[in-house]
Amino acid sequence: MSKIASLFKGNLFNQNIGDSFESRLAPHLERLYKQAYQYTGTATDAEDLLQDLLLELYSSPKKLLDIENLPAWLNRCLYHRFIDRYRKEKRQPQLKSIDDSDLENELTSNSRPDHEYFHQQILSSLQLLSEQQRAVIIQHDINGYALPELAEMMDIPLGTLKSHLHRGRQKLKKCLSLQPLRQAYRL
Repeated sequence: MSKIASLFKGNLFNQNIGDSFESRLAPHLERLYKQAYQYTGTATDAEDLLQDLLLELYSSPKKLLDIENLPAWLNRCLYHRFIDRYRKEKRQPQLKSIDDSDLENELTSNSRPDHEYFHQQILSSLQLLSEQQRAVIIQHDINGYALPELAEMMDIPLGTLKSHLHRGRQKLKKCLSLQPLRQAYRL
């Protein structure tokens, strides 16, 4: 995230475009990064996703001035960027490292080992969902957006969102209930 924030402090923007671009987007960067992290599950992928979005937005900075509900619009743009990247990766699968030190460091910072274990189980179960189900569950259940807001943000009919939410929750319930606890966490 610090790499993305340093983009605003560098000399990459000219003054008049950079000032308006920075002032419009800077308050939303932290929330967008968290959302990107929830979508992707890794810090590096989240930074890449957010950087792609910022580069796309920088190509037309005057468009940002015309947006009335900027947070919802940015969420929709990030969601569409995530879907595009997910589909691209699905067509061209790449090997990913099993050892993700960023996620491991974040999990070990929590003091309770059971919290660490359950957090890992939830993250791995979220990765088993389809991209639409994952996005709806993250936005609705974790970030607290209402379904009508999500329908506008994601540009998806409300009934379809409800289907994605229901099917995703059922899949999560099935995945999480099938995972046995390690011996150390049993009572």
